[in-house]
Amino acid sequence: MNGSGAAAPRRYPRLKLAVSLVGATAMVATAAAIASPGAAVASARTSGVVAAPLTVQVPAARRAHATSYARQLLARLRLPDGTRRLRWRRVAGLSPSLAAILTDVVDRRALFRVPEDMTVLGRYLRARAPAGMTVSSYGWYGHRGKATVKTVTFSPRQLPGEIYSALLVTTFKPAKDGASLLRVDAQVAWFPSRGGAVRIRAADYKSVTIVRARADGRDRQVRTVTGARLVARLAAVYNRLHGAPDVVTGCPDDDSSTIGYRLTFHPAHGTRTVAVSPTNCLFVGVRIGGQPEPDLYPADAMIAAARRALR
Repeated sequence: MNGSGAAAPRRYPRLKLAVSLVGATAMVATAAAIASPGAAVASARTSGVVAAPLTVQVPAARRAHATSYARQLLARLRLPDGTRRLRWRRVAGLSPSLAAILTDVVDRRALFRVPEDMTVLGRYLRARAPAGMTVSSYGWYGHRGKATVKTVTFSPRQLPGEIYSALLVTTFKPAKDGASLLRVDAQVAWFPSRGGAVRIRAADYKSVTIVRARADGRDRQVRTVTGARLVARLAAVYNRLHGAPDVVTGCPDDDSSTIGYRLTFHPAHGTRTVAVSPTNCLFVGVRIGGQPEPDLYPADAMIAAARRALR
């Protein structure tokens, strides 16, 4: 925690070696499924866990999807008549503030010369959000109270399923003859694969034990649910979680009063226990058969499901 009392930023990097191994395994599994689909299905049935569709597990496919979406966002931007696209180059002063996403992100950029000055261009952009997007922020940078660079940022109203974050950031400054130089960044980040934290079949699990307690053991609540519908509902929440994005985030420090949750899926026969621990910092810890797996996201969905089950 810093001197102002704000929570210190925390990074949750993925285990890149583990993810690389999972990606290699997925490619081998793809070849095996093509050669002998029946054998692949039989193997999955005996494990009690089900790999996510391979088309969204391969990192290259996710990057391609994010790149395509970034191009779509750029194409949606409406600019004044007479605007001319320039050959890309870095321009001093046009360095946008982008989201602190460390990996699994693409940034498609473009540079334009717009005939209007900064003030008129700023009003134009704020009044004409691209289709399906809203103005999420705007402002200016300057010196001695005078604006030298302005910015308008747009966000999609709704994100595609595998996309974690998307921004269309416009940054502009004066050019010659009353015109403006405009830099546009379409930054799109995608969820990484779930790695070893594979999805489960609810039918293979007979019960779920939910524990809620403070870190010092106070206010402990425990409930084991056995109804097939409730087990399936909790499994569905877990199955919808994404791989945790690699981001810097501010997290409150845990203390003795921090409330924690743990959901343990107990197998009916011949499969592995799945233990899920949503944290107060967006991420969800997972252990399958006692072995730790990459974190999932978001924790609030799992916490809400646990609270409902404890009522």
